[in-house]
Amino acid sequence: MKYERKISKEDARELFLQYEQTRERELRDRLIENYLYIPRILSRKYGHKSGDNDDIYQVACLGLMYAVERFDAKRGFEFDTFATPTIIGEIKRYYRDREWLIRIPRKVQDLNREINQTRALLEHKLMRSPTISEIADYMEISEEAIIRAMESSNAYYPKSLSMEYESNQDGQEVTLMDLLGNIDNNMENVENIDMLKNKIRDLNPVEKIIVEQRFFKGKTQKEVADMINKSQMTVSRIEKKVMMKLKEDL
Repeated sequence: MKYERKISKEDARELFLQYEQTRERELRDRLIENYLYIPRILSRKYGHKSGDNDDIYQVACLGLMYAVERFDAKRGFEFDTFATPTIIGEIKRYYRDREWLIRIPRKVQDLNREINQTRALLEHKLMRSPTISEIADYMEISEEAIIRAMESSNAYYPKSLSMEYESNQDGQEVTLMDLLGNIDNNMENVENIDMLKNKIRDLNPVEKIIVEQRFFKGKTQKEVADMINKSQMTVSRIEKKVMMKLKEDL
């Protein structure tokens, strides 16, 4: 199937110059209609693999509209050359947005995509990055909705653990890994430690002294024996009996 423009290049250039001056919607629609053959060709090329040609065509037409908005006829470029990468970019973004790491509602995904397109359009018009309020005014929605949608983009763009942040305390940069809590290996032993404390509490005075001095103070059996006026063999026997009981309970 052959696709063609409806008006000549010269007439199209005149329409672009008029549209740049007036921004009349009728002129824009005429230009879009004249170049619909581009999204038709590209949607057939990129849509057949996944069977969503209609969706891809709509996305390609949206890319065409943004290309018309951004095109500067005075620079001497051919619109076909300018529009094609813009439309392909929209198609690729469409496929990318379908592969979010965390499933975000389609409504939020669509809003996020519109925000990105509006931002690109305003950057071209303002020759700088637009503010959130400017994007909200252009789209006629609240700033809160803009912020929520922009935050949702983190579901597709996960932050690297090596990403650096500036510390508020000393000005030193820290990574995201530094800000995350470390795994506490003792968490698995919390119940065992609590049970052990209760079991030690139930020991008789001599047994408590032996356990405390041997395992918390690092004393030798001979030093403990001298302390409680017992033989080292007695201390060894009591220690062994207590340890066997504690192991059974644990």
